[in-house]
Amino acid sequence: MSIVETFHGYIETTQDSLLVLEACRRCLLPKISRRLQEKERKLVRSGSVFVFDEKDSGIKRWTDGLVWSPSRILGNFLIYRELDKRIPKRKRTLVDPSRNRLRSNSADQSVSDRHKERQLVGSLSEAYNYKEDGLIKKTMSLIVDGTPLHLISYYHPDDVLARKLRTPSAVPELVNLEISPELLVRQNFRIPPVVEPDHYPQQPYYQTSSSSSSGFTAGNLYLFIYYYYYYKLVIYYIFFCHFISRWSACQINFKKSFTSF
Repeated sequence: MSIVETFHGYIETTQDSLLVLEACRRCLLPKISRRLQEKERKLVRSGSVFVFDEKDSGIKRWTDGLVWSPSRILGNFLIYRELDKRIPKRKRTLVDPSRNRLRSNSADQSVSDRHKERQLVGSLSEAYNYKEDGLIKKTMSLIVDGTPLHLISYYHPDDVLARKLRTPSAVPELVNLEISPELLVRQNFRIPPVVEPDHYPQQPYYQTSSSSSSGFTAGNLYLFIYYYYYYKLVIYYIFFCHFISRWSACQINFKKSFTSF
């Protein structure tokens, strides 16, 4: 069975990831069923997005044949930069601006430009031999029904800046999908998936283009989480009161039995 990429585009925010994962859950987008073979690694290119779960695919560790830097945390994602495999990894004491085309040589580079750059490449450190025109790998993992679910995306920063890659939030077939609670509750999000800071204006997650369309909005998500924990506390309180009342009744019966002797 041939392997095809799950989605082609740019995963910019957590919302984009959840939309792709939800589409896979509904079988609207394909998941990867096995590890990539050597000849299939050509599928790894700017814009490629792959989704797989460990149970169905049997993949415990994703391999693509490329050499990557150590991961950097960026919001709810891990970011990797492609390394030049022809040059052994070593610490560089001098910064070579030609090895990073995104880095501006001007002394008055604005803070927003640096922030935008970091959103794309994850780290501005020059400690590794990054491949010129190399790819960026951006990953996210969730636990759904006890099984790890992974999203692996690749892009070239120039393609993002040139807007050659569309985001799932810009796809009409995906943007209005209702996100399942399984993808939201009990996940170890470093940034709760309601509003995530980025270099673009902040937008609430799960906001649809039509007010009449169904799905999670930011307000609905807050209410869901609030009532979930509220009713959980109420149930615990009821059980606690029931336990206390039964315990008191047992104490009274014990005292009556003791005094009757």
